Amino acid sequence: MKKISVIIPCYNQYEYLLDAVKSVVSSTYKNLEIIVVNDGSTEKTPQEIQSMLMPFDNVILINQENSGVCAARNNGIIKASGEYILPLDADDRIADTYIEKAVSILEQNPDIGIVYCEAEFFGTGQNIKWNLKPATLSNMLIQNRIFPSGIYRKSKFLEVGGYKKEMELGCEDWDFWLSIIETGTKVYQIPEVLFYYRKQQNERTKQSLRPINYLKIRINIVKFHNKLYKQFGQKMYFLLGFMVCKNCAAHLYKLLRRKLK
Repeated sequence: MKKISVIIPCYNQYEYLLDAVKSVVSSTYKNLEIIVVNDGSTEKTPQEIQSMLMPFDNVILINQENSGVCAARNNGIIKASGEYILPLDADDRIADTYIEKAVSILEQNPDIGIVYCEAEFFGTGQNIKWNLKPATLSNMLIQNRIFPSGIYRKSKFLEVGGYKKEMELGCEDWDFWLSIIETGTKVYQIPEVLFYYRKQQNERTKQSLRPINYLKIRINIVKFHNKLYKQFGQKMYFLLGFMVCKNCAAHLYKLLRRKLK
């Protein structure tokens, strides 16, 4: 049974962290390690965080200066000893069979490099199914279709160079998935809800949705994956432009509503 490393970056999300860790500890797949990367949190000291994690076996705490989620993930994964990697945000959860089912698929299919599943939003009182479109290449070039907690081989992380610091504005996982897909690997979605994404809009998400940042993120995506976009011609650039205009219109609508109240 090969080891899987679960990497949990955390910056001032400690009200949720224990739920995330417990969901991993409850996994039916037992050969795992949990690496919590404290990204320079200000709400709790490293000693307080260590004390929180003491009851759990196989949990490693890494403390670093605040450097952002890309650096935190990279730092945790580089130090991970597992052959497979599961990034998990500190406010999300997984089902107990997610790791077991994903690893089984990876073990039986060497050509598959990313495994994810169906997902639900939670945290607003009622769980709502996340309507994820298939992660075909054409869909992935328009918008990210894989949540951050797909399971993949560490060898692929090393091959593509990890999460790019240039994507710190947001969508670093979108860029990372495209980088892995570019190596010729396949993607597989387990047809079952095994991942739970906490429905909230934190400051980083808000910043990534600002029109100027939204545009910068997509310019970077095209720059880093220009060969993929050229395969589809002008149509793909038009669709990306449409998404940027749609985001800008939504932002202006919200501003007008606030002014008219």
